[in-house]
Order: sequence, then structure tokens, then C-alpha cells
Amino acid sequence: MDLNLKRKAVNFIFVCLNDDSSTSDSDDEDDLTDFLAAMSDLNPRRKKPQNRHRQRNYVENVVVNFRIDEFKTFFRIGKVSMQCLQEKICETCLEQNLSGILCREAAGGTVQKPLPDRILMFLWFMSNQDKYASIADRFGMSESTASYAIRNLIAFIHDHLLSKVVVWPTIAEQQEIKDMYWDLKGFPGVVGMIDGTHISITKPAERGVDYYNRKDYYSVVLQAVVREDLRFIDVFAGFPGKVHDARIFRNSPLFVNGPALCRDGHLLGDSAYPNLTWLLTPFRDNGHLTEAQIQFNYVHSSIRSNVERLFGILKG
Repeated sequence: MDLNLKRKAVNFIFVCLNDDSSTSDSDDEDDLTDFLAAMSDLNPRRKKPQNRHRQRNYVENVVVNFRIDEFKTFFRIGKVSMQCLQEKICETCLEQNLSGILCREAAGGTVQKPLPDRILMFLWFMSNQDKYASIADRFGMSESTASYAIRNLIAFIHDHLLSKVVVWPTIAEQQEIKDMYWDLKGFPGVVGMIDGTHISITKPAERGVDYYNRKDYYSVVLQAVVREDLRFIDVFAGFPGKVHDARIFRNSPLFVNGPALCRDGHLLGDSAYPNLTWLLTPFRDNGHLTEAQIQFNYVHSSIRSNVERLFGILKG
């Protein structure tokens, strides 16, 4: 190191220790700044930023060559569904004049990844249990960029697309559902099936015991209503796994809006739910059920199995 620079630094420290006014000449301050900067540069422990080695052009070189079955294996949906999602996002952004999803103005950093790449990354995140580091490496970006892109798409889908996809059937559609189940099962008035399922989570830092369910893992509960073609028509999620389905139901908007939504029809639910005029549950088997009640429970269960099938598809 320059001997003159060392001398200036020592002189500055000496002046500071002996000057009652606690002031120093600006030149001395500049000398100390230069000295500390030089010392920092010579510090062997200081790590210089290095470029990480990541996969390059994964989408362009690998994903584009996937067969239909290969694509669905990795992303859990088909290419047509992925393109449909992309079109819905583009239409919504253009209709509502939303920015940040289709394109983002560069602020001096890296150029934003194309929307199809970000959708694929989002689907990979939703379909696999990889960490952000692994996903970022696969799609050739930093962890912070991958995390922001994925969370941004999740927020967008929740805020702008959920209400367009999860919709209650119209009066005409309800009548079609009722007619179908009457013709197939001889069961009148069915417009949907309701049930709850546990979504596994990591133990929360606060009040974790409330999320420990009867199946011995931590979860939040998803309450859902399903129609005959395995589509969600109402969802309500977030209650801790320890909370009973009936309590979740009574705290959901459906409990208040159900009579108006079902009109002269009804939902089918299991014995965890209360029996209401618009929500029918099976007869409790006390060993003395009549033949009619046993038949009612059998048909009720066969129709209600649709919601279990959809939960299986969702978790698959």
C-alpha cells in the first residue's frame, strides 16, 4: 500500500483523538475514505460477485420438443390448456389495461422473460416440490427473479381470473344438472356437491398446533362445491387443519348466500355438514335404517363421489 496514504490515515486518527472541537479538515476526511477503501479492496475475505452457472435455453431447446405426454408429465396440464391460460391472461390484461404481466419496462436490469416462459415456470412451481433455486436454475434466471415472476402470476390469477373460472351455474345450467341427476339416479334437485380437503403445509411459526389435523400433518382446509362435470363452482380456503368442516362451512360466505344460490335446488354433503333445506346430508346409520333410507344414502354417496374425484385430480 502507498506509504503516503498510510501516513495520512494515521495523521487523521491522531488529529481526531486530540481535537476537542471534534472537527477535521475535509482533506483529511477524504484521505481516510481513500485509506479505508484501499484496505477494503485488499481484504482477502471480501467476496467479489461471480456469475452462477445455470441452464440456458431450457424452454427453447427442451420444452418445445416435448411430446404431449411428456409435457403433461412435467407440467401436469396439456399444451392446449397452457395456451388457453396464456390467452386468458393476455385478454384480461388488454381488457383492463394492466401492465407488468405482458411486458415490463426495463429499469436497467435484465430483460423480462417472455410470458410463455413465465407461465411454464409457474406451472412447474405448482406441479412440483422444487425449491426456487432449482426452478431458477432450470429456467436460467436468479432466485429473486423467479420468485417474483411466480408470485406475480399467482396474484394475477387470483385477483383477475379466479372469478371468471370458478363461477356458480346459471338458472338454466342448474336445471340441466337437476334433470341429469334425475334421469341417471332418480335423485331430484341436485345442483352440486360440497366437501372439504386438507392442503398440506409446513408448520407455521405461530400457532402451529392449530394446523395439526386429525390425519397427523399440518394443513389448511379447502372447502369446495363441485358440479357434475368436475368443475369448481365455489371455493373457500384458509382455515387451520384442526377446525371442523361444519365450523368452516358456517363461517364461509356460502352459508349466507347458499339459499339464494341454490334457489329451489340443493347441495349434497357428507355427515360433517348440517342438514338444511338447501344442503342434504345422509341418514346417520344407527343400525335401524329402513330400505328407503339405505337406498337414499347409497345414491347420495354415489353422486357425492364427484367432489372426491376432483380433489384427487387437484392434488395429482
